[in-house]
Amino acid sequence: MRNADAVSATGSSSRNVPGERRPERLRVDERLDPFDRATERRRERERAAGAARERPVGGRGRQLRRAVIAALLFVGPGAFPAVAWAQRGVVRGRVFEAGSAAPIVGARVRLSGPDSATALTGADGVWRTRALPPGRYRIRVDHVGYAARDVVFTIEAGARAVVDIVLTPRPIALDALVVTASRRLQRLKDAPVATELITRGELRRTGASDLASVLVERTGIALEPGHPVGAGIMVQGLGSERVLVLVDGQPFIGRISGKIDLSRIPTSMIERVEVVKGPQSTLYGSDAMGGVVNVITRDAGEDDVWTGGARLTAGSHGRLDIAANARGTVGPVSYVGDVGRRTVSLVPGYDGESGARAERWDGLAKLGWRVAPALTLQTSILALDERQRWRTGTLYQFADNRQWGGRVGAQWASGRHRLTPTLYATEFSHLSRRAAGPEPVDGTGEREVQRLIEGELLYDVALGAHALDLGIEARRESIRSDRVLGHDRSLLSTESFAQLTLSGDRWAVVPGIRLSTGERWGSHWTPRLATLYRPVPSLAIRVAVGEGYRAPAFKELYMEFLNIGPGFGYTVRGNPGLRPETSRNITAGVEWAGSWLSLRGQLFYNRFDDFIETRTAGDSSGITIFTYGNIARGTTRGAEFEAGASWRGLRVEAGYTRLVTRDEETGGPLLGRPGHAARLGLRYALPIGLRASITGTYTGRTPIERSETGVTERGAFTRFDARLAQTLPYGFELTFGADNLFDARPRDWPVVTGRQFYAGIAWRRTPGP
Repeated sequence: MRNADAVSATGSSSRNVPGERRPERLRVDERLDPFDRATERRRERERAAGAARERPVGGRGRQLRRAVIAALLFVGPGAFPAVAWAQRGVVRGRVFEAGSAAPIVGARVRLSGPDSATALTGADGVWRTRALPPGRYRIRVDHVGYAARDVVFTIEAGARAVVDIVLTPRPIALDALVVTASRRLQRLKDAPVATELITRGELRRTGASDLASVLVERTGIALEPGHPVGAGIMVQGLGSERVLVLVDGQPFIGRISGKIDLSRIPTSMIERVEVVKGPQSTLYGSDAMGGVVNVITRDAGEDDVWTGGARLTAGSHGRLDIAANARGTVGPVSYVGDVGRRTVSLVPGYDGESGARAERWDGLAKLGWRVAPALTLQTSILALDERQRWRTGTLYQFADNRQWGGRVGAQWASGRHRLTPTLYATEFSHLSRRAAGPEPVDGTGEREVQRLIEGELLYDVALGAHALDLGIEARRESIRSDRVLGHDRSLLSTESFAQLTLSGDRWAVVPGIRLSTGERWGSHWTPRLATLYRPVPSLAIRVAVGEGYRAPAFKELYMEFLNIGPGFGYTVRGNPGLRPETSRNITAGVEWAGSWLSLRGQLFYNRFDDFIETRTAGDSSGITIFTYGNIARGTTRGAEFEAGASWRGLRVEAGYTRLVTRDEETGGPLLGRPGHAARLGLRYALPIGLRASITGTYTGRTPIERSETGVTERGAFTRFDARLAQTLPYGFELTFGADNLFDARPRDWPVVTGRQFYAGIAWRRTPGP
């Protein structure tokens, strides 16, 4: 039979799948529950006792036995329920990953034949069905992230079939669920715009402690240094101030000089990360011109038991990371708790090591309550506390950042309708200080406080094969800072959007539009049209055309800042007359996903107008005056290519990005954007539980400064990261790794630090089968 393997009823697969290790047959006694083990042992004793009692008998005895057997065969087992039941067989087995032989939890096993049955694998990968009548069966095993596998086997009367099945990881998990592309839950393969998914397993395999360190290894994403420190990201040539960062769908605030420092977000509390490139202003409003990074935190699951774990990592440069978490359900209530502390003698976005140090505490708490089958309530709170120190010249610089965010929401679903109201509030406090010694002076420095309060109501309805999504948001943003004219400023805005999904068997057309209204700049419409076509199930063609939009930030509107030193002086003044920035984008991509190979290519073009940049407004008593204006126009265009393959325990990933930018004012390239970037990752897993990986990233030459003689560029460089992980009994795991293995230290690259070694131990508790 096509795409299937033959299996006997008394053992494992009769032949190996090409490229896979032949599984070891399970012992019956090891996999049965206590009741089944007792039954099996009783039957063995009865068989032994029967054999002991058996004596040679005469001709009459043999004739009597033959007569009884003939009568039973003539009457048929249907007349004797006990005999018919005795002829049934029990099927059980184990599902594990190719190469590593790690058990796969939650795989769905479906049997079809003379009867049908369904089972799920437990924490040890074991599954078992009820007793089934004899005959020929087909078994299908599938799991998100793995290529499905079909096996054909025959179960004999009264036998116990043991079927071990190996699954190969897919390069792309097409059946994984995502929410960012359409603001509702859907399968990755149905997303109308290309979405990159970083799973919990991938996050764990990187060994990274923060989100920035994970994203730097992804195709089409470049790190951007903050000001004065921090690690932002750049997507399609658009910088951090134009890339929206969300946590559980809500804005993550705390921009310093326009940049969000992604190193503040720990990987320990992340379930997955969804990255959507290109303008997403139609669904998410301002700041989403370059794309959206949505961080989905850990969820509770559905088992009425608790799961959790702990991790300890230590390394060079004083690195010490400690994290612990617990999650589970108690009746209708689910809970998640996560806490961690990270320290290192480095500061993100700053390549100096003398006197540098960063200390961070983080915590996450989530509660959910299923009030009724159609109604669920959720609440969560996230807290971050960070202390940073670095040295410039003879002075020490300090940045103390505190942040919290709280969310209360509900979800009501009935039939075709779903309603999701959410109330969200968050605050970011930044204290900047400097001192001659390594400790700051109490009572000094400048404090800035940013706040956001947002109410949101989402509604979606299924219209047969189609869907309609509607949303309305109201928000109040405020800032309190000595560098803002008037010290306190706030802005009110309301936004609404509508999106219609028209879909057939192989296609989807998704038009959408958003209306943004602000008290300072009036109203703005942002449309988008996305299309998806699948000529065959493994091939997807996506084309999207849309506009981007970004409202002026507080400091661009109201900044009042004076900086005077020996031999220099300047002042920066905001411009309340600024207009929102706009851009137009077209993105076209092709994706092919097979069972062991995936290919993805994407072309993009952005044209932006009225980008806000600083400009010289004059000179007063030797002090240069700078202000902001809608003066920048230009384009970014390029291509991204990715490939992934899995074979046995080997996984290979490769990617390449080509970026071309143009500044219309100067006719030259935009600064800080590398023209070429590439990555190559290799990962291999052994059946003994050992996993090894190495990742190389290449960043090409990058223009950083203009002068009368031309453009100054940073040199290209290549960085390698390596990691080993060994699975141990009782849920433990040992890890060893090195970041920037060959100690690449390019000049003028503040986001690149020297070689770092680390070792860690982790423990995870998972529920039983």
